[in-house]
Amino acid sequence: MPLRSDWSTRPCTIARGIDVVGDPWVLLILREAFAGASRFEEFASRTGITDKALSARLRTMVESGLLERSTAGDGARPRAEYRLTESGAATLPILHAFALWADEHGPEPRPGRLGINCVACGARAEAADVCVSCGRRLTPDNVRWTRPGEWDGAQVELVGAAIPAN
Repeated sequence: MPLRSDWSTRPCTIARGIDVVGDPWVLLILREAFAGASRFEEFASRTGITDKALSARLRTMVESGLLERSTAGDGARPRAEYRLTESGAATLPILHAFALWADEHGPEPRPGRLGINCVACGARAEAADVCVSCGRRLTPDNVRWTRPGEWDGAQVELVGAAIPAN
């Protein structure tokens, strides 16, 4: 569900990119997908989005190729699960860049920051896509996120979701 006009056919690559990932809810859903969320209820509880808005965003994200939807479980009420696609996984540097920018330039107060660490060397990320300490590319498989706890200020470790190989 776009916030503004359809920019998908604009000649500007930034405008076309915004058409896919420029919605704030899409960015938050991507954040949670990287943190391991896969079910509707997980996305809803972790982001605070309404059910109607979440349904619309998930549908749009599947249509645009960021997520794939599958059915899990047997019985009368199988549950939908959403997983990052290769295209969705490729948004990781966007989220990293946004988090790094917000840590430096975002509004006050800054109660905590998203920790982005290279699994290989343990260094905190200072760039969006490459560990400046060891030179490895930062991917969902080799990044560990931590963020301040929602209630007690403790650090909560977020493990990236496994990305299916295509």
